[in-house]
Amino acid sequence: MARAKSRSTRAPAVPAVIRRFALRDAPGHLLRRCHQRSEELFTQAFGGEGPTRQQIALLVTVCQNPDASQAELVGLTGIDKNTLAQMIKRLTLRGLLEQRRGAHDGRTNAITATANAIRLLEDIVPRVRRVQDQILAPLPKTLRPVFQRCLRLIIGVR
Repeated sequence: MARAKSRSTRAPAVPAVIRRFALRDAPGHLLRRCHQRSEELFTQAFGGEGPTRQQIALLVTVCQNPDASQAELVGLTGIDKNTLAQMIKRLTLRGLLEQRRGAHDGRTNAITATANAIRLLEDIVPRVRRVQDQILAPLPKTLRPVFQRCLRLIIGVR
């Protein structure tokens, strides 16, 4: 009968570079955790109904920038152009956005919010605002503007 190999119960030695790495101080990890918390609060407020966070961002941006081109909306929202194009298509089919050829450049589409989009946003923006307040709630009020400024600096927005 073959003799069973004994397993070592000792964990392998962990190099110093790993022991000294402080995950709680790693910006990428912390941003991911903040993103998770943000999504959790949004889901609690909206459940599975209504527009997504990206759709809300797009609708607000279109309302604030009527007749913006898709390229301009990519820059304003940070949503990649393929995702944005699909979102515009879906929101147009839902009657929330309208597309037409750009007045200055016929190769571009000018995107406009419909009255339905404005009514929808009027209804949900107070809940969105509450979620934003909940995200910042753990921070002292004096640090909230500093935190938001730091986030804008990280993403390259003034």
